[in-house]
Amino acid sequence: MSAPHPDPPELNLELDRLALRAVMLAPDDLPALGAFLTDLEKMRGRLADGAAAEMLPLLDQLIEVTNRLVLRDLPAAAHAVELLGQGVDLLRRWKEAGEAPEGTPAWAAYQDRLADLGLSAPLPPAAKSPSSAAFEDPELVANFLTEAAEHLEGIETRLVHLEQHPGDLEAVNAIFRPFHTIKGVAGFLNLEQIQAAGHQLESLLDRVRSGTLPVSPGLVDVVLFGVDLLKAMLADLGEALSLSRPLTVFDLEPLEARIAALDESQAAGPRLGELLLAQRELTPDQLAAALEEQRAAGDHRPLGEILVEEGRVSPQKVAQALVQQLAGRKPAPEAGQPAAIRVDLAKLDTLVDLMGELVIVQSQVRQNPQVVQAADQKLGRDLGQMARITTELQKITMSLRMIPIGATLRRMVRLVRDLSQKTGKLVNLRLEGEETEIDRNMVEAIYDPLVHLVRNAVDHGLELPEERLAAGKPPEGQLVLRAYHQGGNVIIDIEDDGRGLNREAILAKARARGLVGAADPSPAQIDHLIFEPGFSTAPQVTEVSGRGVGLDVVKQTVERLRGKIEILSREGKGTCLTLRLPLTLAIIDGLLLRVGSERYLLPAVAVRETLRPRPQDYFTVAGQGELIQVRRQLLPLIRLHRLLTPQQADPDPWEALVLVVEHEGKSRALLADEILGKQEVVIKSLGQLLQNREGLAGGTILGDGRVGLILDLGGIFTLAARTAKEAAAI
Repeated sequence: MSAPHPDPPELNLELDRLALRAVMLAPDDLPALGAFLTDLEKMRGRLADGAAAEMLPLLDQLIEVTNRLVLRDLPAAAHAVELLGQGVDLLRRWKEAGEAPEGTPAWAAYQDRLADLGLSAPLPPAAKSPSSAAFEDPELVANFLTEAAEHLEGIETRLVHLEQHPGDLEAVNAIFRPFHTIKGVAGFLNLEQIQAAGHQLESLLDRVRSGTLPVSPGLVDVVLFGVDLLKAMLADLGEALSLSRPLTVFDLEPLEARIAALDESQAAGPRLGELLLAQRELTPDQLAAALEEQRAAGDHRPLGEILVEEGRVSPQKVAQALVQQLAGRKPAPEAGQPAAIRVDLAKLDTLVDLMGELVIVQSQVRQNPQVVQAADQKLGRDLGQMARITTELQKITMSLRMIPIGATLRRMVRLVRDLSQKTGKLVNLRLEGEETEIDRNMVEAIYDPLVHLVRNAVDHGLELPEERLAAGKPPEGQLVLRAYHQGGNVIIDIEDDGRGLNREAILAKARARGLVGAADPSPAQIDHLIFEPGFSTAPQVTEVSGRGVGLDVVKQTVERLRGKIEILSREGKGTCLTLRLPLTLAIIDGLLLRVGSERYLLPAVAVRETLRPRPQDYFTVAGQGELIQVRRQLLPLIRLHRLLTPQQADPDPWEALVLVVEHEGKSRALLADEILGKQEVVIKSLGQLLQNREGLAGGTILGDGRVGLILDLGGIFTLAARTAKEAAAI
């Protein structure tokens, strides 16, 4: 419901205040511009349904210019500030004369300044079309979509933090600012519904900043509901932009109703008992007993006094709660933001590809026989300098694609909050290593696996509060998401202090499904059974899990990214699942192997050790084939010659080299002729003829210009097992 149309004296006062602010404005004074914009928007809300509604087009244009000044979207900022002053003067003249001041010198001067800024004259209200105006600049709308989505992700994370730390004033401001930005830019783009929703949420948070509305779980729920609504509006805007269709009309009444209900529930402000409950200084039973005693005393004794006298809460905790209940909040200063520009990802991909080609060509030049045989020392120095510059340029180019993983980890905060409410479990999520950088494509690819692993940790790993208390644990479960670099890889740990994997239940389920035979597998092999498709030990299907889908998706995604999963679990203590991923999908760190006359690259991350076995370490066992003894452990031998170059003779193991490799908890010994070196190579996709070839993950151009094929261990293991089975059947 809009405010009543202000009477003439009130409107005159507002116009005088605007005129004074306009005189004091400076292009770089963002707080003053923000206050000026707030006054303009308040006046617009009051004039919308009144007799002075004909002034709205001019007022809207002043709001648009102020928004663009705040966003630094006007090159001639000083002229724009001058225009604001002229516009306010026109509003005052309009109010005094009772009609538009068209044809006056002041109007002509305003028109001239509009022309200098490349703006058109304000149109009458009926001439403005929200759906068409929003798409006059599709590129600007597309940028808004990207930035608004980033803002909403950050808001979700900060909201959950604020719920856990209601006294964090900076968190309140950090949530308020993105809503203000979304509302302002939406208004500039004439996206009225997004602007209206953003305005309602901004106003709600402004009351929190001013101390008139306390932080509560109900407030967080309302704001999260608004975030979901804005996400739906942004998705609709993106679709409308791509299909050139009108925007969908969204119903804002549910959001307004939730805000009204929140106002009713918080009308009396936060109560002392509620604050102490939220801080876990009291149990609900203790609070009920104290309130009953207060009622028995005729409500004359304060609740805090009763709690302190009975020793249920310390005087310091009561005092802190009273301060939180009564104290106002002051806005914190704006935090500085690092300078950054947006670059089209296609251009970045092209730069990375060209850099890869440059590395290959540089290597070819250095290995050219004529260059190798040249005795020119200056040529050698120049080539060395070129190699150093190329290496540094390659590092910088690859770093352009690297972004911190923190944004992806913070998206788990909202997920954990929702899962905690659905499952009735208390979960404390801790994020570590948010600054760890990883390839942009990798960040997008690991989001779904992280979601599945976090859901699994909360639903299957962590216990209910009463179970944890019975086991001697604190009622609140701990879930840690940790990211860090190690040996040219990025490591992501998902660790909980829950019940751990129940290997007996996993093995029983696997045997019931025919996944394992009569022999007992190792603990590591049992653990990896949870990644089998359709595998679940949940007794019943719930909204969260139990269908047996999810972890197999994790496995497939990690393998597609050339990574591996490790599991460390102790029953009753918890589980840690480790994702070991390459830093980038464009470059691989590999060992260059010679197999016969061919050369292959093996991902270095999979190699555990290399050795030249003795003849007495070689065994053949009926039904198991060839085995190599490594540290008192017999490992199946895979002859790469027979799999990759069957037309060439393969050597005896003690005359060649054995590489001990690991994949999905299984260890094998690969037989090759020799290791030619370790290289970082640019990965190239294989053509249609070889792209589905089992055992091959891709290719690269080696220094001498020849093609080197990159081996896929999962495919090699499968191919070796099938070949051995076929040989045994003959």
